[in-house]
Amino acid sequence: MLSKPINRQFLLFLLLVSLSSCFRYDNFTAYFNTYYNANRLLKEAEEEFEYQEEKKRVLPRVLIPVQPVNIEIPRRSGMPDFLQEFIINRFKRQPVNAKLDSIIIKGSKILAYKPKSDYVEDVLYLMAKTYFYREEWLPSQVKCSELIDKFPDGKLSPDAHLLLALNLLVQQKFYAGRIILSRTVDIAWQKKRYDILSDAFRIEAELALYENDLPSALKPYLQAVAQSDNEEMKARWQLELASLLFRMGMFERAEVEFANVLKYKPDYLGIFEAHLYRAASLIRLGKTDEAEKILNRLDNDGKFSEWRVYVHTQRMQIARYHNDEDKIAQFERTADSLYNVNPVTSAFAYERGIDFYLKNDYSKARMYFARGRASGNVQNNFSDAMYQLLNAWDSYQTKTRDALARLQRGEPLQDTSRKILANDLFELGRVHSRLRNIDSSLYYYNMAMTASPESDTTSARYLYVVSYHLRAADLRTSDSLLEVIVEKYPKTEYGREAMKILGYTKAFVQDTVEEIYSSGRDLMKFGDYNFAINQFQRVYLNFPNSFLAPRALYNIGWIYERFKSLPDSALTYYSLLIEKYPNSDYAKDVKLSVEYLLAVRSGEPIPEHLRDREKTVFEKKDIQLHDPNFNPNLPKQDNVKDLLKPENLLKKAVETIIEQPSEEFQKLKNLKPEELVPFQKNETVPDSTKINSDVKKEKK
Repeated sequence: MLSKPINRQFLLFLLLVSLSSCFRYDNFTAYFNTYYNANRLLKEAEEEFEYQEEKKRVLPRVLIPVQPVNIEIPRRSGMPDFLQEFIINRFKRQPVNAKLDSIIIKGSKILAYKPKSDYVEDVLYLMAKTYFYREEWLPSQVKCSELIDKFPDGKLSPDAHLLLALNLLVQQKFYAGRIILSRTVDIAWQKKRYDILSDAFRIEAELALYENDLPSALKPYLQAVAQSDNEEMKARWQLELASLLFRMGMFERAEVEFANVLKYKPDYLGIFEAHLYRAASLIRLGKTDEAEKILNRLDNDGKFSEWRVYVHTQRMQIARYHNDEDKIAQFERTADSLYNVNPVTSAFAYERGIDFYLKNDYSKARMYFARGRASGNVQNNFSDAMYQLLNAWDSYQTKTRDALARLQRGEPLQDTSRKILANDLFELGRVHSRLRNIDSSLYYYNMAMTASPESDTTSARYLYVVSYHLRAADLRTSDSLLEVIVEKYPKTEYGREAMKILGYTKAFVQDTVEEIYSSGRDLMKFGDYNFAINQFQRVYLNFPNSFLAPRALYNIGWIYERFKSLPDSALTYYSLLIEKYPNSDYAKDVKLSVEYLLAVRSGEPIPEHLRDREKTVFEKKDIQLHDPNFNPNLPKQDNVKDLLKPENLLKKAVETIIEQPSEEFQKLKNLKPEELVPFQKNETVPDSTKINSDVKKEKK
């Protein structure tokens, strides 16, 4: 008979065996019933939308230097372009939605019923990836955080950190994303997960480039090359460093860094890229003979025969550098026949499109941008957007040509036709605005304003846009256009906005100060300048705190300067405007010019901040309304400028504030009040002495 101690030991042994069997059974059932199937489904889903195929594809990269263009291209989403490659859109996801749902269900079962199995870490990561593929960033973020909390030193901790950083970045939480990326680098170094390190470095670099911070983009690779003792990884990171420099257009340094790749142990793809883009850097430095030697070696090396299209494209770049159009055409025919659509030839087409765009050859630019759209690279979005813009440019040019030719010949157009023409001209102006052709956009906006029938309330839109574009350079014309909108189209949204800008209330017609100001404006419009001055003086003297007071002084100065040719009197009122209302737009509009004139007349050296005014403000010049691609059938530019005459409230104001310095300026201090504001004989201006006494008091 067994003793009691032996019985206890035996029972304890049986209990341990039983518990161990339970753990093994939990692992067994968790693996075969749920995790195995969930993992299989995820792999099938990834194969379905070719995610794994993209990652496994072994092809040289297509590097494109930054281009000298500044085009308004709208983003397709709020996130930076470099994150797009990580996103699975709903069209790719649609065939596998059921599988992704099943992964979430199976993963949830393991977490609920087998929380102590060995597969919890794997399941959390499977679910986090699945949520990420479904573009459900917050649930994915939560699962990554759970994995990191429960298994901070687990095998999948580096993967979870990287995925968590991506979740934060696509939600535009850049600060938090950068912190997690830094932690990803630390944990990946610790576990020697070089694949995660490379991805983290690349994302850090792209994020820095997105924020125009080149030193921060280079820093992780410089540190990695210095710290690593793995020659293969050094070669990989050295290649990334050189590639960044090439993309930023720093070709001299890039050429050196591509050569340094070969000091380590790159694989044969790395060797090819290092040689290829070293040659590309030399081409852009003008050292085409050296580049040819490298390209010949690559062509003659049998290991790289499958990538000859990349070498061929660099020979096209040499012809492009030498502006040899015949040779480029020959190379393009060869590429079309041998290689069809290829990312590297599409990238070349994109660069050619930029070339022709900068030369204002929009037809050829559009053709090349159409080819550039075929690539799956980052420039695809830009090429597509440019193609659409230039298509719109061509379409509106064609639509407006005949109607404008009829107007130029003096033929009448019905209001309906004029309305359609005005809309097309306005849209053409918008296209030029997005292309950053500001002069051309303003030209077509003016043309739309001209063509639009007065009865069409859409004219308010055209007037408002022209006013907006002129506001910084020509405040008077801008205000005049807004006043036209208020008078003719007060009930439109643009009329209401114009009232806000001008400071009018909805009942501005009944306001006493606004009545006086409106009277003065009408008198000025019809050439009754002396009576107009009287009304504007009344606005300033009787309502000095009104929003119209600075504009009234501005108008008085304008009348003396432009219509009465009395620059000293104009200077007096402009100076009073600056003194009394220094923060108004009208004071800012004349301030530098008045300071310059006073400096010139004082005989003292011109202050540094005014020297540029000597060359710019005090020269007579108009805003250029010139379209570099102007069709000869369109009306001449002078026809547009005819709109900007005083009787149409559209007189240009981009000229000198004071025509010529007067020798009498020094006598200004000694003038009597009645002489300060001269009028013709037999004219009575009751309030003129008040304003002059105010000026005299301020001087004292």
